[in-house]
Amino acid sequence: MRQTASVLAATALLPALLLTATACQSASEGSATAPAAAPAVPVDDGAPGTDEEPVAPDRADAAGAAKDAHVGDSVRVQGREVGRHLQAVLGAFVDPAVSVEPNYAPPAGKRWVAASMSFVNVGGASYGALGRMWAYDGAGKRYPVVRTGELTTGKPLVFDSLAVGERAEGWVVFEIPENQRIVRLQYQDANMRPNSGGGFWAV
Repeated sequence: MRQTASVLAATALLPALLLTATACQSASEGSATAPAAAPAVPVDDGAPGTDEEPVAPDRADAAGAAKDAHVGDSVRVQGREVGRHLQAVLGAFVDPAVSVEPNYAPPAGKRWVAASMSFVNVGGASYGALGRMWAYDGAGKRYPVVRTGELTTGKPLVFDSLAVGERAEGWVVFEIPENQRIVRLQYQDANMRPNSGGGFWAV
């Protein structure tokens, strides 16, 4: 299996963001139960963006490839509420991602990819409600964050809220089909304002 790892030291930042974890993914037959640690980004539970929902090309390309950030780049996220501002940085992208638990792995036909994310509250108010993250394949289909526990590359992103000036960082994981390639990542504020409540990174 091909493994590519883009690891750029991101400017010190990152809130256990995005992602207060979601549903545990089933492990392959005979595998161990997922570790307790969970990603801070919520996993989709049937709401828009579920891993089974195809996304129209115009939606997947909403930000435009020319506007995509890259590994090491920071994106300023402005929420709808006054004072809600995050500085988000993609520090690294790993494919495939591997659990520290030897017997815990994605189901047959699937693999994990992971992003090292950093979030800093650069606004004037506490940042509590978490947004969501998705990984997009080349066809525009998106996949939500899944719970895996600690990876060989590091611990998952976890946090309850971020005070002004506080940051959180860690890994968020996406489960994708074995034969698909992820080309973009997206973070979206829980209460986004059009054109300012999210960011895209090309990977």
